[in-house]
Amino acid sequence: MKAIWVVLIFSLMIPAQAWSAKADKAKIITGHNRAAQCISPVQIRKIDGREAAVQPMGFSLDPGTHTMTGSAKVDTSMCKTVGKGTGRYKIEPLEADFEAGKTYWVGYDHGSGNRKDWKLVIWKVE
Repeated sequence: MKAIWVVLIFSLMIPAQAWSAKADKAKIITGHNRAAQCISPVQIRKIDGREAAVQPMGFSLDPGTHTMTGSAKVDTSMCKTVGKGTGRYKIEPLEADFEAGKTYWVGYDHGSGNRKDWKLVIWKVE
């Protein structure tokens, strides 16, 4: 019972701004592997043309339209492709409108047999 009071008192000491901080930003998650759906995790390297050092398990972004680019390590064991498996492929930027208070899962969709159709996608929004 004493622990509940400590938590309650501590929570009252946290400024209201700290509670609303998550609500005024969008959260972006890029580290989930969905191999069965042909979606690979990505490492975001640039946001709006500027270098970005962000965590794949989640980072905050101001609401609005943003462009992001990055790199992906593609596992084609569950999704077969046409052509050789070697070489580098340019990943086109993802441009999307992100809303405050929502969480977006971003990944590299490599479900097409043609590598030219692979792209960054938002595969889930909550």
